[in-house]
Amino acid sequence: MILILLGPPGAGKGTQAKLLARDLQIPHISTGDIFRKNIKEQTPLGLDAKGYMDRGLLVPDSVTIAMVADRIAEPDCSNGYLLDGFPRTLAQAKALSEHLSANNQKIDFVVNLELPDAMVVERLSSRRL
Repeated sequence: MILILLGPPGAGKGTQAKLLARDLQIPHISTGDIFRKNIKEQTPLGLDAKGYMDRGLLVPDSVTIAMVADRIAEPDCSNGYLLDGFPRTLAQAKALSEHLSANNQKIDFVVNLELPDAMVVERLSSRRL
């Protein structure tokens, strides 16, 4: 089973993803976790991403897509996975669709968590404490 959770920061994607992944016994894949792992392990993609981040720039879609493609190719994803906040852009969505098609896979469910803007601000403000 391949699931995608979308929504604004603070909507609860990570919280719900952890619960769903545990219950469905599939990996929870977050781009933030992938970035941190690749940077810590100093992989070529991690070093590339770090270069952008160190300059205060967004990591390009091409790097993000490559990291996600590497991650979902790992053996623990053979029975499915849950993507937390990916894809975020049209280019990422197209790349994911092409990757899945090339591997005879499909997305089973996409859940978009909605939250009023005022609640997003409130939740994110409380994270700083």
